[in-house]
Amino acid sequence: MILKIRAWCEGIIIAIIISIIIEMLLPEGKNKKYVKVVIGIYVMFVVVNPILEILNYDIKFEEFFGFEEISVSTSLDSNMKDVYVVGIQESIKQEIEEMGYIVKSINVNVDSNYENIEKIELSVEEEENKIREIEPIIIGNKENKLNLKYTNIIAYLVENYSISEDKIFFK
Repeated sequence: MILKIRAWCEGIIIAIIISIIIEMLLPEGKNKKYVKVVIGIYVMFVVVNPILEILNYDIKFEEFFGFEEISVSTSLDSNMKDVYVVGIQESIKQEIEEMGYIVKSINVNVDSNYENIEKIELSVEEEENKIREIEPIIIGNKENKLNLKYTNIIAYLVENYSISEDKIFFK
């Protein structure tokens, strides 16, 4: 009990010291009286709170001031994350098109924390006006052919988006 009274007194002293410092730092003006009211409410709350705890009285400020409980939806958070992924896709598309390719589709998969890119899927073709080099004939896996064909795109993505080559796929 004595420890609680001591902690209560320390809380009151700290609240008074903080309020004195804030009042000294405030410039003279119209808003000073409003700040003093808020400081007074803060000090009063610090003084009254332990007494209410002893009496087991629970103040519900929501009911006292007429506030209703508002449920926060995470859809805004997920929408912001979707905007982040779309922004990455648009940035990659713009850079690839500046290299002289036409991007048909792009899909970027990120981890659950939206920190790392897990996979990039691209459907790309060269522009019609671009002078093409003679492509070597490669017998084997289609993915290997596409990866050799778009080595400059792969190098750009690896360098700028910190993704390994094995996570970049072409359709």
